[in-house]
Amino acid sequence: MKGLWALLLIISVTIPVHAKTTYVVGVQSFSQYYPYSAYSNRNYSGFNRELLDMFANEYHYRFVYKALPLRRLYHRFVDGVVDLKYPDSPDWSPDIKKDSEVIYSDPVVDYIDGVMVIDQHYGQPLNTLRTLGTVSGFTPKPYQSRISAGTIRLDESYKYDSLMMKVVSGRVDGGYANIAVAQFYLDQMGFKKGSVRFDDTLPHVKGTRRLSTIHYPKVIKEFNQFLAESEEKVSALKARYGFE
Repeated sequence: MKGLWALLLIISVTIPVHAKTTYVVGVQSFSQYYPYSAYSNRNYSGFNRELLDMFANEYHYRFVYKALPLRRLYHRFVDGVVDLKYPDSPDWSPDIKKDSEVIYSDPVVDYIDGVMVIDQHYGQPLNTLRTLGTVSGFTPKPYQSRISAGTIRLDESYKYDSLMMKVVSGRVDGGYANIAVAQFYLDQMGFKKGSVRFDDTLPHVKGTRRLSTIHYPKVIKEFNQFLAESEEKVSALKARYGFE
């Protein structure tokens, strides 16, 4: 019997244990941000989660998702509480990141942030936009000077469906939003395609969403490699969530 225990001990010592390296990924705590993401009941889901999990599985990492309000998320990022941040962009919150050397991945998806209006109001002059709706925590950068000057009043909602209802009902002249997210919730709410639309004649922002880090450049290099080598799988995932 002693010989058996000795044999088992030898086997347990000689078998290598490959523990997965764990990284904390800082993510947005928006409850409604599909098709990108949603955070509800401590569960993070959507395109972002599936993409990052796909990468983590490929490279044998374990990702722990920490959802926080936007400004707090950026502070925790530069403080080192979170190891990686997704999504991120060099254009976002530069005031908080200015003293940190942030490393960004190659672009993952393109985005447009702009004003959604009812079809009848498409193409109207900027000075007719007096009340601008947005989701709490979302900054309408192209309109900040007019908001500060008092020529545009900002109206905040906690959810995208509430914001879109304000646009449809005329409680706001337009809703500043991520266009893909706004369209997703308009479709979910059953509104006819084109009845509420992105007004590209008004100021808007275009950019790309990326993975970022301050302390783990190796992970960013591997993520770029993953995007290139798994292009077919990533494209299929994008198509499933409605991204081109």
